[in-house]
Amino acid sequence: MIGSSALADRLIRLASGAVVAYSVAVPLVILMLFAVAAPTSRDFAVAAMATALYLPLHVRHCRYGLRGERPPWLPVTLGTMIVVIVGVTPSLGTGWLYAFQAIVASVLVTLRPSVSIPAVLCVLAGVGVWAASHSSGAFGHEDPLGVAFYLPIAVAVRAAAVFVLVWLVVALRKVQSARAALAGVAIVAERQRIDGELRATVVAELNSVVAKCALAEAAAGHDGQAAEAELRSLIEGSRRALANVRRAIGRYRLAAAGTEFERALGLLRAAGIEATVECPGAELPAALDEPTRAALRAVVARLLSEEATGPVVLRLGYASGAPRLEALRSARSEPSA
Repeated sequence: MIGSSALADRLIRLASGAVVAYSVAVPLVILMLFAVAAPTSRDFAVAAMATALYLPLHVRHCRYGLRGERPPWLPVTLGTMIVVIVGVTPSLGTGWLYAFQAIVASVLVTLRPSVSIPAVLCVLAGVGVWAASHSSGAFGHEDPLGVAFYLPIAVAVRAAAVFVLVWLVVALRKVQSARAALAGVAIVAERQRIDGELRATVVAELNSVVAKCALAEAAAGHDGQAAEAELRSLIEGSRRALANVRRAIGRYRLAAAGTEFERALGLLRAAGIEATVECPGAELPAALDEPTRAALRAVVARLLSEEATGPVVLRLGYASGAPRLEALRSARSEPSA
């Protein structure tokens, strides 16, 4: 499932490597065609020199495109590619038109659609016109009309393979960024909720205690009975405020352990792993100690890396009074590690 962060990272690395490998492989295959057709001719030497000049620029464009960034000096590097590829076309003939896929791919991954699409259409039209008017060349094409249709399509398909992979990587990066942003928003919202709840309860009780202190102090100088009554009310209010504070702290501490497990279950379910929590013979502790928290993180990381399938039970037990966490596969009822 693509919702898994670990799987998304692997897809990004795989697609990025495929883009770089493909952007290098296609120009080298074109060069090999010239090497096979005329290994000792001048055409092969010219094609090798042109490939050595434009290929690093093309790979650079693809690498920046994978990060969703505009390459520095893009007009210079893209213009250099175009000059090199177009400049040797008259001497290399129709077979060199396949190299125009590098121009089309670089344009698609570095420029905005409003600019790249018209530019790509112009390049493909130029390829078709050249193929129709120069049907002979290193590979001896005989049908000008067929070549005029075939070559632009072949160039477009090769360039589209690069563009689709780059688009996939950029989309996955945006999904990961959005997920991180949503997690940050959720944390801020939870903190605001807790702050509001504390203001509505504990802070109000403390303000009431302060007000009663002021009343008791004011009554102490002229009315002893009134001061005594205010002190009794102050004591009762202080005890009530202290009890409310203790209840609030206990509730948040209790929620802390549940929150740790909810986050773990959320990560596993996002990766397609159905998981539940068991605490045989006891309830969840008020809070997880650091060793148990570290064990929980290790178990979740292991399950994600193993791409576990089937239901998983996170069982929190106790051995010699100390908490012990293990992950059990429901299908086999065996520990996952």
